[in-house]
Amino acid sequence: MPKGISVYMGLGYTLEQNTEYIENAKKHGFENIFTSLHIPEADYKKSIDEFKHMVDFAKKLGMKVTADISPRTFKYLGADMGDFKVLYDMGLYGLRVDFGFSPEEIAQFTRNPYGMKIEINASTVTQRFLNEFEKHKPDFGNFQACHNYYPRQNTGISIETCISKDRLLKKYDILISAFIPSLTNKRGPIYEGLPTLERHRSMQPQIAAKHLFALGIDNVVFGDSIPSDEEIASVGSIDEDVLELRVDTYTSSEIEKNIMFKNVHQNRPDPAEDVIRSTASRESLPPDTRIEPCNNIERNIGDITIDNSGYLRYCGELEICKKKLSLDKRINVTGKVIDEEMFLLDYIGEETKFKLVGR
Repeated sequence: MPKGISVYMGLGYTLEQNTEYIENAKKHGFENIFTSLHIPEADYKKSIDEFKHMVDFAKKLGMKVTADISPRTFKYLGADMGDFKVLYDMGLYGLRVDFGFSPEEIAQFTRNPYGMKIEINASTVTQRFLNEFEKHKPDFGNFQACHNYYPRQNTGISIETCISKDRLLKKYDILISAFIPSLTNKRGPIYEGLPTLERHRSMQPQIAAKHLFALGIDNVVFGDSIPSDEEIASVGSIDEDVLELRVDTYTSSEIEKNIMFKNVHQNRPDPAEDVIRSTASRESLPPDTRIEPCNNIERNIGDITIDNSGYLRYCGELEICKKKLSLDKRINVTGKVIDEEMFLLDYIGEETKFKLVGR
């Protein structure tokens, strides 16, 4: 369940706009849809029929719809509190239980007879909640978690908080989702983006998504409504198992370009202090290939280098600098990670897979 979108009914988008968006997202590899049945500004009396149509349309495309609910959701639907049948009959795959439910109630929800997935709010989870939750014998097969999004500036959580909350949840071996914003079409009524991490509020969604996957998030979801086609395509193309880095290319050598761009690289299991070392680069080089010295300059953080023939059996080794290093005539500087993605180098640990893509 690596990627998802958000669809909101009753907030100014027509049913046609939403279904076109869903279809476009599906074409780009998105599998999941987040929606809400308790946004205060939404007009649910007018939109509930459209909501059912949207869910039906998504299911026909093979997409899974999870809805955010609160106790007032059942009032919107004219159902008794805890009546899961009405939600199941709407075609929902899962329910995200936000505020208003006790740990005992949520544990009971996971044992619902329809097998619906129950998501808790990962951003607000505490060890105290989980201890109480476990006492009531939840069905962990129906249990997952999803972080908040934060419409107001300066209220998103930090990287440290995200890691801390995820650490509490990962011991249950459950799936965790988080949100990225759109920079082109922010959802009202605040129009300041819907990220989980405050750091991502003004970040390109492609970079924010790569960051969340690098942090160990299982499912990345657009929080905002109907991002641009370019944003959808850029996030849809991400391989969540390989950290992709965009680079500016300095070399004109086809041999060096092939080393850089035709391999999925992997950092060594014994990671170096000064550089990231690709285990794949030398092995992919044809025997007796000669790499001439070129662009032997002082190396800076984020520089991509390839050892030339002067380094003998290391010829062809690709590295990315983690610190400033001096000039070495045996080492060619062939490119540089773009400034916006430089921080992602911190997430390449032992045996992390990564790929370089020319900008």
